[in-house]
Amino acid sequence: MLRRPVVRAALAVLGGSSTAAVRSSLHAAAPSDESLSALWGAAIDGMIAVPGAERIAAPNGSAVFALTAHNPMGEAAPAAVNREANRKLQADIASLRPVPRAWWHSFGFSAEEGWREDGFCVAFATDERRFARAQVLKLARAYRQAAIYQFSYKDGVLLREVVWCDPTKQEQAAEAPERMAPLRMPPESELADVGGARDL
Repeated sequence: MLRRPVVRAALAVLGGSSTAAVRSSLHAAAPSDESLSALWGAAIDGMIAVPGAERIAAPNGSAVFALTAHNPMGEAAPAAVNREANRKLQADIASLRPVPRAWWHSFGFSAEEGWREDGFCVAFATDERRFARAQVLKLARAYRQAAIYQFSYKDGVLLREVVWCDPTKQEQAAEAPERMAPLRMPPESELADVGGARDL
């Protein structure tokens, strides 16, 4: 189960004050745009031990991106393969340019459908948003991911935008950022355990 102090810090990074937020995942039973999109809307997002949460939480304080190396192109991979891919991704995050203001472990899961994907969030200064987004997309493509997430905080509202890795899909499937719905209590599910994401 999510530990309250950890999760409070996690959502504070994006201006939230609750425990977790409904969001999407990059996991799919079948690797199609439709199946990926259907899963994105029903999952839970958690962030772990966010460094400098109060500073980053300031309105317009950061551009935050989420990505994973799990299950390339929606194809389920063995747990050991996913863990090793995320270890490599973590090393690549350390060499990103521009250098992130901060990075931390994150995860998405669906207790209803019984899946979880661990990954990372990276935060950049807002004036670096465009170039940082390009670099995070390049990294996601290297790990054969369909999309990344871009989080923002505007007028007191936490927003999430799905950003497709394929440039043609970015144009075809452009959607307005989605308002996130903070959860007051963490879901009671083993999939919500913060320990797993730290053990990369």
